[in-house]
Amino acid sequence: MFRRRLPYSLLLLLGVFLSCGESSNLLSSKTDPCSLITGAEAERALGEPVQEAARSDSTTCVFKARRNTSNAVTIQVDETPGKDRRSWFNKERLRRDSYLLPGLADGAVRIDSPPSLSRVTFIHQDALVTVMVASTKQKDLPKAVTLLGQNAAVRYGAPTLAAAGSNTAPLALSSKSSLDRSTLTTAPTRTAPVTMTQTLPASSGTTTGPTKLGPIDPANLAGTWHAHPIQGRMKRDMLLVIQPNREWLLSSMIQFDGILDAEAGHWAFERANTSKGLAWKGTYQGSMANSFSSTGSIRATWARLQGDQGPAHIPTELWRLRREATGIPSFQLKTVDPELVGQWEGAGTYPGGSASFVWSIKPSTGADLLIVNQTRGTVETNGGIPQLQPVYKRHRSLSIVAFQEGGFTTSDGKASIRWTRLTPESTEDPRL
Repeated sequence: MFRRRLPYSLLLLLGVFLSCGESSNLLSSKTDPCSLITGAEAERALGEPVQEAARSDSTTCVFKARRNTSNAVTIQVDETPGKDRRSWFNKERLRRDSYLLPGLADGAVRIDSPPSLSRVTFIHQDALVTVMVASTKQKDLPKAVTLLGQNAAVRYGAPTLAAAGSNTAPLALSSKSSLDRSTLTTAPTRTAPVTMTQTLPASSGTTTGPTKLGPIDPANLAGTWHAHPIQGRMKRDMLLVIQPNREWLLSSMIQFDGILDAEAGHWAFERANTSKGLAWKGTYQGSMANSFSSTGSIRATWARLQGDQGPAHIPTELWRLRREATGIPSFQLKTVDPELVGQWEGAGTYPGGSASFVWSIKPSTGADLLIVNQTRGTVETNGGIPQLQPVYKRHRSLSIVAFQEGGFTTSDGKASIRWTRLTPESTEDPRL
């Protein structure tokens, strides 16, 4: 059991590999990670003298600075048999802050965490190698960690473009390096995710990096697609229907659970997992036998849904993807107007804009609120890349940045969403 606090760089590295879903103690490696980097290379990367290499376990080697031990170069090799590392590597390549490094191993990505941390991860055959530099002295961390990554790849036996024609000699960190500085600090074009198929050498000529996908026929995108992105605590289901004529309809559904306090024409809905005092509030009026209207945070006209009747303004496929009613328990004295108990469909506005709603209100004061936003547009092609162009300019366009088996990945420049084809069978229980 460790009694000393781990250096900041090692804590960050541990967090990186725990994100793969496994503890570093479960990893194994036949390759000595300390054999991939020399002490002199670690000193040049940190810009200061280092201690002798030390292995924290069979997979990890650390070169600590002599004076400030929080400055360190760390190398980790993951060769655990039977482990799927390519899916995790694909996620790393699709991160907003990732930089692809063409010509390095079977694929490589650099992620910078200014001002004092940068790491390079490359995949070769079925193994992952990560090199990380944590330093408050090194002024060019991206360049330093890229050179270390190239040197580690050379010694690991992975192909490297930078070492081609130089008898695979490791590179040195100096101003006379033959590498173009711009190739180390700018983000190359994103490519399709790594696949599980083996890549065979071409019959003639050599490739120098990832190749661009050929033109995609937008007609092949026709169908119904589903995504389930998570943003913070908020989960949503998204349904994308693309017609053969390239017109599309995107429906986004959010489901809130909470407690409803409604009496004498005033209502307040306290959503679960939100700060106290941030309840949506307003007034309500009407006969409430079959309809009523609400004002305030949700301005809508509501109609009662009878029995198993589904809402008219929400796609059937999306309606089937909703969660079962949760029934949040109430620990305070709340009351709900008995005439409001039931399931209601509405259309109007809320703090997020215009939407369609379904409100399930229970006698216990527990309530589930379903909010569905919709966007329409057409599929356009820009430079051979299909894009989902919305009708209204206030909505962001979505570019299809990658294709994978059974679906594709879109990006609006801020976040990436992975879509899978939705079949009639899958709508019955999409979580299985």
